[in-house]
Amino acid sequence: MYLKQFGLNEKPFHITPNPRFIFLSKNHKEAFAHLLYGIQQRVGFLSLTGEVGTGKTTVLRTLLQQLEESEYRVALVFNPCLTDIELLQSIHREFDIKFDAEQLNLVSLHDSLNKFLLTQREAGKTVVLVVDEAQNLDPSVLEQLRLLSNLETETEKLIQMVLVGQPELDELFTRHDLRQLRQRLAVRYQLAPMDSEDTCRYIQHRVRIAGWQNGTLFTDKALERVYRSTGGTPRLINILCDRAMLVAYSHDARSVTHQDIAAAQKELGNKELRVRSKLLPVVAFVTLAFVAGFAGSQFLNYLQAQNKRIWISHSQVETLPEPTISAAAPVAQVQAAVQTPVSGERIQQLQQAIADLSIDQTVTQAYRATAVLWNQRPKQLPAIHNRYALKSALKNIGFNTVDFQGNFAGLAAMNAPSILEIILPNVDGKRFLALVEVLDDQVRTVPAITTSGWLTTQELQLIWFGRATLPYINFEKIRMVDRPDQTGSDIVKVQRLLQQVDTGKPLDSGIYDRQTIEAVTRFQINHQLAPDGRVGPQTLFWLYKESGREMPQLESGGAS
Repeated sequence: MYLKQFGLNEKPFHITPNPRFIFLSKNHKEAFAHLLYGIQQRVGFLSLTGEVGTGKTTVLRTLLQQLEESEYRVALVFNPCLTDIELLQSIHREFDIKFDAEQLNLVSLHDSLNKFLLTQREAGKTVVLVVDEAQNLDPSVLEQLRLLSNLETETEKLIQMVLVGQPELDELFTRHDLRQLRQRLAVRYQLAPMDSEDTCRYIQHRVRIAGWQNGTLFTDKALERVYRSTGGTPRLINILCDRAMLVAYSHDARSVTHQDIAAAQKELGNKELRVRSKLLPVVAFVTLAFVAGFAGSQFLNYLQAQNKRIWISHSQVETLPEPTISAAAPVAQVQAAVQTPVSGERIQQLQQAIADLSIDQTVTQAYRATAVLWNQRPKQLPAIHNRYALKSALKNIGFNTVDFQGNFAGLAAMNAPSILEIILPNVDGKRFLALVEVLDDQVRTVPAITTSGWLTTQELQLIWFGRATLPYINFEKIRMVDRPDQTGSDIVKVQRLLQQVDTGKPLDSGIYDRQTIEAVTRFQINHQLAPDGRVGPQTLFWLYKESGREMPQLESGGAS
């Protein structure tokens, strides 16, 4: 509605996550550094808490993108409303650990999990279990997680557990019957809202990405009022700023003033958007209880090192649908999604359609559809029952792969065919669907699970839990580039690709020098990747894509 008036290409304040708009505040970076440190040092238990909308998902996705599959095995539990035995079953399924369904008991499940952990340790891998929305866990289930932390060797914990949740999770930790768990939490971080400086940078970042090029869109007083009204919570900032732009549009203004913010706040009438002076002094607190041998000074040195390495990742902030509203819409409209809810019966129908297919059927059809889009001749595949076997099979027939863990918005932004991993309730084994085409709010999958082969993005998001594999061709046969001063043909090829996508300073030294690392980091930031200066699968995927290599895309189902 207001895009033309303000000279924007798109709306800057989506509630629906868009990787291009992601902004990481100081708090997000600090939370990430704490969690990564705890996992790398194998301290056992870690927790991250924060109010709704503060960006816990951002931190979590940042963390997961840093855990290379060659060094880590990661499982995520998204539905914590489970009994203790159901939780252990879910953990087994996520790690693809076989167990006897006819003789289910805690002892046998602990035994099989312990064997798996010892095997992974021998393979040199760190096992990480992430439990999201952990504030919903029953105390008895939390106690079961504590018992899992007893799985250890003489020197280290065999499993690293990250509990992510709302502040109610911290309240659970204060229970007397959970004191043993509380004592084992080596790293606890409470994510606070953004401060005034980051709030201003957040707003300016989003309008710039949306196409604003004419100086100041939000006045200084408007920015100040946004912060006072939202307390620095990203989701609330988006709601308020979007409404304020509608207010400014309604009286033909070319900028957003503090009066527009006040009018928008009044229209929304949301209690959470009132001036939140009590929240302003709140700062993130960190409780670190290190295992023997780790001094506080070591950790401070580590944090300083992390800041120098700029370990940041641009991921999805939250997963709420975006409301489309008029300037006079009531508050209820602002808070409600415009999409018609998908019925439970419809989801059951889709799940049953997938369950009726064998694992081999889904793997074979998904693979064949993907290979055809890449103009590759399909080959015979071995038996595949998990994504690790799928990745191995794809590698054997000439594909490299990118691991994806996130939501549909993030996957669609990559605009390439992918193979989705589907887990069905009460159904053994995982199924796989190729995502081959996107048109508006419709997606097409192979195998087809509807008569037309199409389903809505909303339906897809209710049957798919965020894990996918993106096959791609490593045209230049480039290996991982991650060491400063590295030389060789891989560096020459990377520099040539960078020159095609970044016409800045010439890169022809044949050395992975500071200038080349800076170019890689700049490219990663521009494509919402973790700017760690390393050329891994995701960076290589985007380098090929941006340099004009012929790669299939979702938008048309053809080649770009």
